[in-house]
Amino acid sequence: MPFRFVALFAATTALVLGCALPASAGELQQTDRTLLARLKQHTLWATPASRLAADRATNRRVGAVAVRIADDQARLDVALRAVADRLAVTLPTAPTEQERGWAAEITESSKESGDAFDRTYVNRLRAEYGSLFALASDVRAGTRDDDVRAFAQTAVDTSLGHLTLLESTGLAETTSLLVSATEDDTLGGGDLALGAVFVAFAAVATFGLLRLLGTPGRTQPRTRR
Repeated sequence: MPFRFVALFAATTALVLGCALPASAGELQQTDRTLLARLKQHTLWATPASRLAADRATNRRVGAVAVRIADDQARLDVALRAVADRLAVTLPTAPTEQERGWAAEITESSKESGDAFDRTYVNRLRAEYGSLFALASDVRAGTRDDDVRAFAQTAVDTSLGHLTLLESTGLAETTSLLVSATEDDTLGGGDLALGAVFVAFAAVATFGLLRLLGTPGRTQPRTRR
């Protein structure tokens, strides 16, 4: 009887949780959340940097590219917030530590010669878009949410388009795409532990349902009177 009660409780809880959560949230993967968070962090530093480049660049091509990128980022941010709101995903409010360093480097270089500033802006953004392009491509291929897939496709197109624009300035360096993954792009021990808990809970719930429903094809033994 005690075991039957535990099985019933686990099965009932699993069913309640399944009904309470939206279907889309149940399909959302960690990589989906990572993409949304990374793109928000990107807009928080790259948009102001692009506005600055539009004003301070001495290379006319760099200035024109910066205007286009800033405008595209503003539109992408609107779409990003719409997707995040639908999925109840809380977006970050600050860039990563690495991005803050890049923003400070771009701002500092604006005080130097125009060529140094132009090169810094182009190559720092090119490195960022290389990482975002790879992440968005992975999410586009693996997500189970239709809205995330559509948004990831937009992010892929935008990142690739901006890479092409930055390279069209003639200032892109061959090593600017060699950027290692940041801490924010990796799963920590807490994420793995939480995943293990959910797996274990699902296993208990499934076993409980099987015990309640009985094993198909197996007849119950008759009791003697």
